[in-house]
Amino acid sequence: MSGKVLTDEGFRDGHVGFEDGMVMEVGNGRVSGSVADGLILPTFVNAHTHIADFVVPVDLSLTLAEVVAPPDGLKYRVLAQTPEERQREAIAHLSETMFRRGISAFSDFREGGVAGARLMTSATWARPFVLGKPRRPHYDREEIDQLLAVTEGIGPSALSDWDYEELRQLSDHVRSRGKVFALHCSERVREDLDKVLDLRPSYLVHMTQASDADLEVCAQLDMPVVVCARSNLFFGMNPPLARMVEKDVIVALGTDNAMISMPDLFVEMEFVGRLLRQQGVGRLDCVLRMATSNGRKIINQSPLIEIEPDMPCDFMVVRSKYGDPLTDLILRTAGEEPLFVCADGKTWKGTR
Repeated sequence: MSGKVLTDEGFRDGHVGFEDGMVMEVGNGRVSGSVADGLILPTFVNAHTHIADFVVPVDLSLTLAEVVAPPDGLKYRVLAQTPEERQREAIAHLSETMFRRGISAFSDFREGGVAGARLMTSATWARPFVLGKPRRPHYDREEIDQLLAVTEGIGPSALSDWDYEELRQLSDHVRSRGKVFALHCSERVREDLDKVLDLRPSYLVHMTQASDADLEVCAQLDMPVVVCARSNLFFGMNPPLARMVEKDVIVALGTDNAMISMPDLFVEMEFVGRLLRQQGVGRLDCVLRMATSNGRKIINQSPLIEIEPDMPCDFMVVRSKYGDPLTDLILRTAGEEPLFVCADGKTWKGTR
């Protein structure tokens, strides 16, 4: 691989040699005869998805609650009626789609209890970081033990969907097993952040209705927030991205429900870059961090983005448009596939 390599200091001319899924060499300057030539950077992490929702038809007349609120929202009714094989096909398809778009891992809030979580074994390209959900918003110790045996943790719906004391029991149970506990928060309405944080979540999703004080607390506590801007806007909400950036909140990007937003972080980054500009932020470097290093923090991977010798391959090559690399990546790549993706022992080579 040859071109401009992303480092902590930005992009520099260089090349990356690899063999059998391992980085063998990282050097200065370009070399001839490369497998691909362009912008070389770590793969993305999609920090919040519901990819099985791909099977759900969209009804534009419904509100957010009517579509996604458990246990009887549209998506829950459709998923309950959809054969497992059809859901597996959707999961497999979107796992491959994500990998081909430079996403090596994704954090999925998986509905359907234990049976639903087990369907994620169909994701054989982009690697799933599965957060299970009980079949109903109710704490059942036996069900949670079974879920934790097949997932990385639990991702329940919003505070308002649960009895608070049951949610506290759930959080205590998950954390006692050393697993991840994450929550949707302040999506439709602002929720009491003190009560949310008392549950000691690993990270929060959405925060579209968060106050400045809420965001300042998240920044002070290094509490990551996953923003799903396209999904939020679809349901009439505008995430306060500029305020998050200005207050130094750790922001990662997710694509949320696959029924309305394909899990494509190049598209998401372009949308976020334009939204930030509309909100008064005139820089793009923060957007790339949202898709790379900050996404890795969500799934407990090292947030470092260096591509180093003797490390497993975890990078992609994106076609350069002969302009500023950040502008190319964030505003000019949506709709294209990377030239090359290598991660987790898997390789995909695109076409020019």
